[in-house]
Amino acid sequence: MKKLSILAIIFFTTVACKAQTNTEIYLFDLDETKDGFSISNPVNVSNNVGYDNQPSFTDDGKTMLFSSTRNNQTDILWYHIQSGTKKWISETPGGEYSPVLMPDGKHISAVRLDPDGLQLLYKYSIADGSSEILVPDLKIGYYTWFLNSRLIAFVLGEPATLQEIDLDSRKAKIMYTNPGRSIHYIPSTKKYSFVDKSDSVNWKIMEAVPGNSEWTSEIAPTLTNSEDMVWLDVNTIVMGKKEHLYFFDRQQESKGWQVFADLSEYNLSDISRLAFKGGKLAIVVSGK
Repeated sequence: MKKLSILAIIFFTTVACKAQTNTEIYLFDLDETKDGFSISNPVNVSNNVGYDNQPSFTDDGKTMLFSSTRNNQTDILWYHIQSGTKKWISETPGGEYSPVLMPDGKHISAVRLDPDGLQLLYKYSIADGSSEILVPDLKIGYYTWFLNSRLIAFVLGEPATLQEIDLDSRKAKIMYTNPGRSIHYIPSTKKYSFVDKSDSVNWKIMEAVPGNSEWTSEIAPTLTNSEDMVWLDVNTIVMGKKEHLYFFDRQQESKGWQVFADLSEYNLSDISRLAFKGGKLAIVVSGK
């Protein structure tokens, strides 16, 4: 099964986008230790005043995409990890969020929020930046690719819903209600994870099988009031809370969430979005 594992999450209302906080994206080396994990060699890859967020790695791990502020709006930025070079992909009247390299390798998908409030999922040509609508009828907030033509998406509404979208058939199916924004393919499986926020206090990380709303299983509770997470492998999840990073090992569930890094050592805090690929951990933190 061809797959993309991404962290694909976005701000989802016009009001929120106007009130975006100043954030930065740092890239760390992540290494496994006998007691868990360690991080080192921080690099500020955004280094930009304004809102820089929603990092996602390409499959080869050599480049990364993220939303970055330019001329008072967010555009898609392509970052080459080794050289540090950057390339702007989009230049539209709207703001782009949650950019991800599509399975065809020729386009980038992203949510666009236009000045009139229209919010839709688009695809953008890497070659020339031209764009077209991918999903015309749903106001998608967050999403992840599961197959070449299938999306698992958080769709805005009352209540918000988690929907499976088949781009070939143009059909969408509601699977769950009141999901969180972290939706991920679980590595080396045919499952995905999402955060269940149906209980406003006790949030849970769930695993699900595409096409089968009857089968879900709880993996672990989230850290209190935190929902952004990333899979390192089939058994290991990383989450952040304030200035600390934690990991959860499914093979050692009784140990619960274990802290392994303190970003205050680097004068960083307010961890939110995360992305991981090939020993590199991207972390969104509060800007200074």
